[in-house]
Amino acid sequence: MKGRILSVTDKLLLSPAWLLALLPLRVLYLISWGVYMVLYYLVGYRRKVVADNLKAAFPEKTDQDRLVIERKFFRHLCDYFMESLYMIRMSKHQASKRFVYTNPELINRLYDEGKSFILLTSHQGNWEWAIRFSLLFRHALIGVYKPLSNDLFDRLFVYLRSRFGGIPVPMKHTLRIISEYRQRKEPFALYMLSDQRPGMEDMNYWTPFMNREVPVITGMDKLARRYNLPVVFSRVMQKKQGFYEVEFELLVEHSQELGEYEIAEKYIRAVERGIYLQPETYLWSHKRWKYNPEQYKLNKQK
Repeated sequence: MKGRILSVTDKLLLSPAWLLALLPLRVLYLISWGVYMVLYYLVGYRRKVVADNLKAAFPEKTDQDRLVIERKFFRHLCDYFMESLYMIRMSKHQASKRFVYTNPELINRLYDEGKSFILLTSHQGNWEWAIRFSLLFRHALIGVYKPLSNDLFDRLFVYLRSRFGGIPVPMKHTLRIISEYRQRKEPFALYMLSDQRPGMEDMNYWTPFMNREVPVITGMDKLARRYNLPVVFSRVMQKKQGFYEVEFELLVEHSQELGEYEIAEKYIRAVERGIYLQPETYLWSHKRWKYNPEQYKLNKQK
């Protein structure tokens, strides 16, 4: 697929990242610690956003408890950036060692039954390393993504996400790629992250999420019911620095039996369960809770 191979010019422009990626991961974690100290204590990057999000999500916790989660989150965020950089040279052996699965039999069963499915995850743990799914699955792993505004970094992330056999596909081409695989009768897994805020024009379904009413991305709900695809949630938990464990949860077997937005609701509840298990590894710096229903109505009237 176009974009998997970086040009010589791209590699020259990205040479600082390439050189950093040559360092051992333990050295990258030392750099991550230094970046954390600057980002958190000197720059104060989005500290207010994170603090506000945590206060709303965990009102039952003390200020000190939330501060501990906040600091752990920023430490993990810096590690995430270095781990993503390390993907440039990560081997299949390293990926298999650092990203393990507790119940791959669920995915194998779907393949043996000839079933394609939608694989949902959230911005928790390391969602870039999750492309290692392609080493486990016999399905074709199609990663739906929203292209970045910076063309160079967009090409870099497409390259990284396709290294182990994943197939990155821009969001606007999703229906076309599904049609192609269905025509060939080739089982596929449609990999999607749908826990962030939808565009203003797509705020059709609202539900409580971490104690606040939020709009939910519903594309996966529509696709699953349209093609009657099973829906699986992958919960990524960090076991220790640089090591993650994934558990698959079957949310829906027969999607067409569910009503509109029921799958989206099941997904949001699954995301919540993961957050309560390990809050420090969720992406709290995103302005996920920017709008409430009243603000949305006011903005639409302008």
